[in-house]
Amino acid sequence: MPNRPIAENTARVVAVTLAGWAGAVAWAAAEGVFARLDPLAALALAAFATVFAAGTYALDGGVRAFLHRAPRAPWLAAAVLADLVVALAVVAALAHADPLATLTRLPFAWVAYFGIPLAAVANLAALTAPAAPRLRSRPARSPGAKPAAP
Repeated sequence: MPNRPIAENTARVVAVTLAGWAGAVAWAAAEGVFARLDPLAALALAAFATVFAAGTYALDGGVRAFLHRAPRAPWLAAAVLADLVVALAVVAALAHADPLATLTRLPFAWVAYFGIPLAAVANLAALTAPAAPRLRSRPARSPGAKPAAP
């Protein structure tokens, strides 16, 4: 039996996974699933989601290569935006009497279980994505590479 490589569509897999994950978090928060958890268990679940997302980026070469197709500048912008959203959500949650319990309800649950893990991946990609290639002409095609005809 010949050993044929499996053709992957990483973009589709990542898109479907993110859509399903975002929908599941929103649905669970709307149904009160996170609110029924102990606040420390909810925090541990959010930490697990963050570690899982970062681990997927770090360990899956296909996902990392897919994300690195975009140069560093868009990842830096995405990381700054994600960090800003997370910081605003944390400040807003701290304004409540029980900040950990606040993270179990919408929209804070969506930030805790979806936004923070994506912010972690955006920061990792911003740090490790290749820089934009410099435009350079090959020496053979450079006008100064060959002397003028005598």
